[in-house]
This record gives sequence, structure tokens and C-alpha cells, in this order.
Amino acid sequence: MSPNSILYADILVDTTTHQTFQSGKVVTLTETEYRLLVYLLKHQGVVCRRGDIIEGVWSERFLYDTGTLDVHLSSLRHKLGWTKEGPVRAIRGVGLILPHEAPASEVVKIDAFLREILMCHEDALRKKDIRCYLRLTPFVYEILIDESILRQIFSAVFSLFLQYAPSGARWEISSQLTLRDYTLTLTSSGSCPDFGQLQSARQQAAFLGIPIRMGNKTIEEGQLMGVELNIPMENTDS
Repeated sequence: MSPNSILYADILVDTTTHQTFQSGKVVTLTETEYRLLVYLLKHQGVVCRRGDIIEGVWSERFLYDTGTLDVHLSSLRHKLGWTKEGPVRAIRGVGLILPHEAPASEVVKIDAFLREILMCHEDALRKKDIRCYLRLTPFVYEILIDESILRQIFSAVFSLFLQYAPSGARWEISSQLTLRDYTLTLTSSGSCPDFGQLQSARQQAAFLGIPIRMGNKTIEEGQLMGVELNIPMENTDS
């Protein structure tokens, strides 16, 4: 494949000739539809704000409104056989996301997954003498989810905790299973002054339909910061 080409599923875009192919057949796009498609393809896996898309496609933020964007997106979807359900998804109140080309979900062994993420932060954890405890629901270790996005979420949470956790902090990751969801709760000693730094992770979680709650509270031992994720239980193994 040419370095001037972008491949996504059955879509091939030649950025030199501005031609678009789907399953080997030419798809006739307007110049605006072409620029919109290329913008989304170059920002795969990122929740893009509508204003940023408008600026990137038209190079003018204030001359076009979101209604204009929606009209061109609707036409692009129609020509490619896409729907509002995917692959381009709207995140209410935030923007649009074209997920990385990957299976929508896969089985994740949650205990091994969390240990792997913690290992990636091993040096920083050891440097601050942070102790980590996993207290997961017995017999429920697998969930069906997009692992790459879940990895981004947890990496962002752990990085934030590392930033504000005091030396000798205690981290605890616990879980609770209900008929509807699998709740993971992450807590750490310390207090976070700005959970806004997790905005990107929150947007990624919204794409997966995972509500995130975050905040600080005071307990007898001192300050505690925490993040809670409610993962829908579409399919689990027990």
C-alpha cells in the first residue's frame, strides 16, 4: 500500500489523487466529504469536538455551524453505507469518534489485565512506595469489551493517581458484580484537585457506554481519591 494511502476496513483513500475506494470500487465524494473523511481517518480513536472538525475541514471555525457538519456527515455516511450507529459515533455533548479499526469487543481477563497495567507503572509505584491491592469478585474474571480503549482509561487513571498520591499510599482495586454491570472501583490515598484531567478518558468511556464517577472524600485515615467504572455486562464467563 502506498504511503499516501489510508486504509480503514474496506475503505481505501488515496491522499495524492483524492480518490476514495470501497471494496475496490470508486466512491464519488465531494471535496468537503473527502476532507471530512480524511480528518476522521487521521483521528481514529479520538473523540473530536465538532468545532475542531469544522476548523480542520473548512479551516474556518466560525463561518460554519454544526448543522452544516451534520449535513455533510449524513451524505458521507449514505455514500459509504454507514449508519448513525457506526462506525462514526456521536458522543452527546462532546463530538464524534471513529474508533480504531479493531473488533468492537473482545474477552478481557480483568485480573491479568489490571496486573499488566500496574506493571507498566511499576517503577513509579516503587519510587513512591505505593502498595497495590486487587480485591476482585470471585469467579468473575472475564468481560467482553474493547481492550484498547479500556487500557487508555485505566492508564489515564493510574497516571493521575501517581501524580497526586503521597509516598507510601495504598491503592485498592475492588469489584462488584450485579445482573446489569460489573463495577470496578479504584481508590488511592491522597486528594486530586482536578479530575478534569481525566476528561479524555471519560470521553473514551462514554463511547463504550461506561459511566465514570470520580471524586475525593475524607475518611478516618485521611483523604481518599477514587474512580468508579460501571461496565455493562453484555457477556461474561464465570
